[in-house]
Amino acid sequence: MRRQLTPTVLTAAAVAGVVTFSLVASAPAGNAAARPSSAYAVSAEGQVPVAKTPYAESLDGKRQTTSALELPSNPLISVRAGTATAGNDSASVELFDIVIGPDILSQVKIPPELKQQCANLPKTGASDLPLPDIALPDLGLPGLPGLPKLSTADLPVKNLPDLCNLLLNPPKSLLAIDSLNVWCSGDTGGIDIGSLTLLGQTIKLPTTKQGASLPSNPLASITVNSQAKHSDGAFTVTGLTINLGGAETINLASATCATPPAKAKPTPKLPVDHPAPPQVNTPPAAPVPTPVKTHQAVTG
Repeated sequence: MRRQLTPTVLTAAAVAGVVTFSLVASAPAGNAAARPSSAYAVSAEGQVPVAKTPYAESLDGKRQTTSALELPSNPLISVRAGTATAGNDSASVELFDIVIGPDILSQVKIPPELKQQCANLPKTGASDLPLPDIALPDLGLPGLPGLPKLSTADLPVKNLPDLCNLLLNPPKSLLAIDSLNVWCSGDTGGIDIGSLTLLGQTIKLPTTKQGASLPSNPLASITVNSQAKHSDGAFTVTGLTINLGGAETINLASATCATPPAKAKPTPKLPVDHPAPPQVNTPPAAPVPTPVKTHQAVTG
């Protein structure tokens, strides 16, 4: 069963509803320190941090794989399953059933005047009615100061019937993705995104070779297929980066490819010069005998 998360941060981001999608090939990032191949499924920075989970790292080039069936308890995101793999100059991530901001629009209190307008809508001919510019109530974001106030004009709807339908029949999440795969090999990589819904509406994402953008707003933006080459030769691909008003950043599926540093070859030991054995002194030659003159008796 999917973990039920209490909405906090994304309550405001949910009603923003207009998100920027862009394909980015970033400039080389300076980092002189060598890094290993690595991969992770989800991380978040800001008022509600989420550590890289699951995380795989290959220090020696051997293939490493790790999986997780749920994330650490957090109010931002839930994932049914995630797998991260890293090896020699290769890495990949697989994610399934990603939900950001579950059941958040159901927490929005509709202003009484808007409820009255929705109740009085005619069954036909209401599509030309303009959106009322009504300030939404405080959405309760104690952990995220500085987010702008919202009004009904900030919602991704075209007319009053659309607005009524969105608020009276809220979708189950701000953003939902059925699958997200990211891979890299050497200095190339790519992503594969399944069906994506934003506030209950299916969004067709651009291909990895094309760039496209939707009108943005101060609350939320999404970067798709961010790629970076590092000064140490490593290469990183991140599937989705979601920025919530500058107060929270969520990264989904990031893979970094690197070649492990070559092992130092052992220095051969130089042969030790063995000194020549000391010469054995030969005994001196015996002295030449000196003849001794003697007188011998004469015999007859």
